[in-house]
Amino acid sequence: MKTLHAFILLAVMAILAGCALITGPASDGRYQYTSYDTTGAVLVRGWFTMVVSDSNTISGEWHFTAVDNPKNIGPQTGDGKLVGGIQGTTRWLELNPQYRDNNLGLYGTLEGNHFTGTWQWISFVGVTNQGPFVAERH
Repeated sequence: MKTLHAFILLAVMAILAGCALITGPASDGRYQYTSYDTTGAVLVRGWFTMVVSDSNTISGEWHFTAVDNPKNIGPQTGDGKLVGGIQGTTRWLELNPQYRDNNLGLYGTLEGNHFTGTWQWISFVGVTNQGPFVAERH
């Protein structure tokens, strides 16, 4: 009888372990993205992926399109690879990590399927422009 219980316990543990490997960390997935100016007007829409490769490293890709003809939004249109990290409850992403003087960062928190925070266009003078963003995992 003990052997049967041990077998069932091992089988359940194997199934649960397999489920964890399939679903991945809570951050993993594709996110619909919208950025806004400080008045609430939509600037950019698109999507990005977020993949957590260890406990605090993020990679992915992004594909964003400007809405209408916004000004001073920095390099948050087009396509590219992103990198980022996790520090406590904060997640940060860099859309143009190869540049220090013309980068766009997303800084926010992930709650359930919602990643919200602030986008910042960083140039040589520091933060050149910023505003809120929302992203929802699909």
